[in-house]
Amino acid sequence: MTDIFKRVVQFKLKWFAKIYLWRIKPYVIVVAGTVGRHWIKEAVKESLTEKNFSVRTNKKNFNAEIGLPLSILDLPSGEGSFSNWIKILWLAMRKVFSPKLKSKPFDEFLVLEMAIDRPANMNYLLSIVKPGTVVLTAVTMIYRENFEDLDEIALEYRRLIKALPRNGLAILNFDDERIMGLARRANCRIITFGLKEGADFTAKNIQKISDGQKFEIGGLRQSVKINRFGKHHLYAALVKEIIRNNFKEHQKEFFSKLRIL
Repeated sequence: MTDIFKRVVQFKLKWFAKIYLWRIKPYVIVVAGTVGRHWIKEAVKESLTEKNFSVRTNKKNFNAEIGLPLSILDLPSGEGSFSNWIKILWLAMRKVFSPKLKSKPFDEFLVLEMAIDRPANMNYLLSIVKPGTVVLTAVTMIYRENFEDLDEIALEYRRLIKALPRNGLAILNFDDERIMGLARRANCRIITFGLKEGADFTAKNIQKISDGQKFEIGGLRQSVKINRFGKHHLYAALVKEIIRNNFKEHQKEFFSKLRIL
């Protein structure tokens, strides 16, 4: 795919995705950060699915300029084939403007990873998606050829936090100094998670067992067992609990309340 054709595809997919979101008006939960997004995204999906909510997530690793619209539209990649991309653009247009698309909004959650690889990437992604909830994992050094330092990367996530509405929710990693430095930029409710004392949802008394880890969630007097090892899985379990505790209504009640606001 040539650069010019790629830009055309990117432009058209962006606007098809924007129109699609405008028509169905889903509730968007964005998972961002330089590491650990996949498991957090899966934890959010699991928590909502357990309540029988309708949930969709990114297809594969479709989380950037072209991939994000494909995830929203639930379409595959055309890879390097010109003819495949023409077909996908045709399918996108049919989907967006189909009279079969419900005239009233779907009661659907979109849980979307958003990835950046250069300055101002986040502005572009936010021109497509307006989140209602944001989960931020961590800020680590990526794409050294494009970013000068960690503070420049954190600036991208500051834009994401500032995009949240007043009735939105920011779920932040308490253990990451730069993530917590963004908290003062939020105009909405903040909930923190982490392993350090002081987080709203803390993993305490962590024990490795033969098939995973056991721990207690501070403040909830609740014991949790997960069948995976590693700190990133502890974070995912904490976020899952945060979602469970903050999306308690039934799906119909949740969206009815949201549309009144």
